[in-house]
Amino acid sequence: MTSQVFTDAGEMVDPVTPRALKPEEIPNIVEQYRQGSQNALAAGFDGIEIHSANGYLLDQFLQDGTNQRTDAYGGSLENRTRLLMEVVESITSIFGAERVGVRLSPHGTFNDISDSNPNELFLL
Repeated sequence: MTSQVFTDAGEMVDPVTPRALKPEEIPNIVEQYRQGSQNALAAGFDGIEIHSANGYLLDQFLQDGTNQRTDAYGGSLENRTRLLMEVVESITSIFGAERVGVRLSPHGTFNDISDSNPNELFLL
């Protein structure tokens, strides 16, 4: 692993080894996105951009270099996009599809993010 993270002291250090989310934890994450969009709407936001890029959580699920899952959220392209699609559905239930965007980073490599076939993944 070549990634590093900033500490609160401003130092770059190697991160702890992450653990895979348990399948039963995932609905709560989708709900947090929905609640965040509800809060944004209440605050007067015009729309939402879902950040699924640059090695963040949703990007980690999308790309097979980081997604090593063997359950309904890993393996096939359909499975790896499942979390993002669930998040999109939850947010569009609040804002409507016309006011929701998704940010992607097809060639991003931050923190070892990668995909073996980015054309297949990002040209859906």
